[in-house]
Amino acid sequence: MLRNVTGLVLDPKVEESLSGLADEMGLTKPDLIRTILSDWLVANAYLPVPYALDEESAVDGTA
Repeated sequence: MLRNVTGLVLDPKVEESLSGLADEMGLTKPDLIRTILSDWLVANAYLPVPYALDEESAVDGTA
């Protein structure tokens, strides 16, 4: 099992985009990558949703 692997090689355009987004969001690049990866795994049902969904709540109809 790999943990805390450093030296992830990314395409220069991806590297530049991640660096800019991390600066914009006030995160470190590793924190941003962890967030993106975690969100993707949840969205694609590889990880459970980290909070309970309340289907009884009223919504205002905006997205």
